[in-house]
Amino acid sequence: MFVRAALVAIGGSLVLPLIGVAPAGAVSLQEACQRFEAKLKQAQASNDPAQAQKVYTQGSQRIASRFNGATCPGIKAP
Repeated sequence: MFVRAALVAIGGSLVLPLIGVAPAGAVSLQEACQRFEAKLKQAQASNDPAQAQKVYTQGSQRIASRFNGATCPGIKAP
């Protein structure tokens, strides 16, 4: 799909206005939580508590940063 956007002159500089098309790699919060849960389960199955905690901490931080502070309520800390 092609999207055409007009350039707007503001104060002598050209600005490309934001358009309402999500990037090709964008995922929903639900999909991100599903991926996070799968990675956490894999880490827990490895029987390495430190690795599982690391995956949980990093995953929680990524979800929060990419989804405006959101969390995955069904996923509990290891």
